[in-house]
This record gives sequence, structure tokens and C-alpha cells, in this order.
Amino acid sequence: MIEVRSTARLVLFDADRRVLLFRHADGHGREFWATPGGGLEPGETAEEAARREAAEELGARNVVLAPLWTGSSVFPFADRAVSQSETFFLVTTGSEVLGPEVEATHRLERIREARWWSLAEIESCREPLFPTDLADRLRALHAPR
Repeated sequence: MIEVRSTARLVLFDADRRVLLFRHADGHGREFWATPGGGLEPGETAEEAARREAAEELGARNVVLAPLWTGSSVFPFADRAVSQSETFFLVTTGSEVLGPEVEATHRLERIREARWWSLAEIESCREPLFPTDLADRLRALHAPR
């Protein structure tokens, strides 16, 4: 069985231009790294979902969003395959992120770890990481214009 869904994904940088990734567990022994974000709820736009996910997963309520790119991926999760279309947003916030108010959400969603990654660390990562072309996408964002 394949679950088809649409998601809003968040790209957030720290002052050192590292990107935030979450290590997820699927409950069946598989783990992977991914940008924050999640599925669209019925009737929700990608931007609305991005704002909701920023609040739920980051604890950031006042965010500025800028669309970055769209993509798709197919991967095993729990006892099913997932095919998802993804809309990525650059997130800027003036508030702290990852405070204690998000711990319950992280436990519920099986987020095991949050970590800031440099481009070099993403390029050398040997663990599953989504989107698989994240290093190329980030390099393009940092390219001189």
C-alpha cells in the first residue's frame, strides 16, 4: 500500500549558515534525517501548513516564509510506502526555536534528535537524509548571484 500525501518542509539556518535537521524513527527500526515539516491537513495550503509546523515542531509562532522549491520523494515508513509532494520554505524567525514546549510534539512524532548541520556534514552524511538532493539545493541557495 502506498500513502500519497502533500507536505510543507522548513529550511531554517542558524547564524553560522547551518541547517536544522531532525532525526526521525519510523517505529520499525529505520531512522532518517529530514528538514522539519509535515503533512498538509484537509483544506490547508502549503504556506498554512508551514506556519503550523513551525509552531508545532520549532516553537516559532512569528515566522517569515519564502518559497524555495518543490519536489517529491518516495520512501518506506513504518509498514507502508510513502509518496509525497513537498513544498520547501525558507523560515526566518526572530525568536528562539526548539524550546521545551516542542518536546511533547517531538516525542509524539518520533523525532529523536534535532541538530544543526553544515553543508559539508550533509554532503558526507552516510545515514538516510531527505531530501536526497539537499546538499545541491543548499549549495544553489548560497551561490553568488
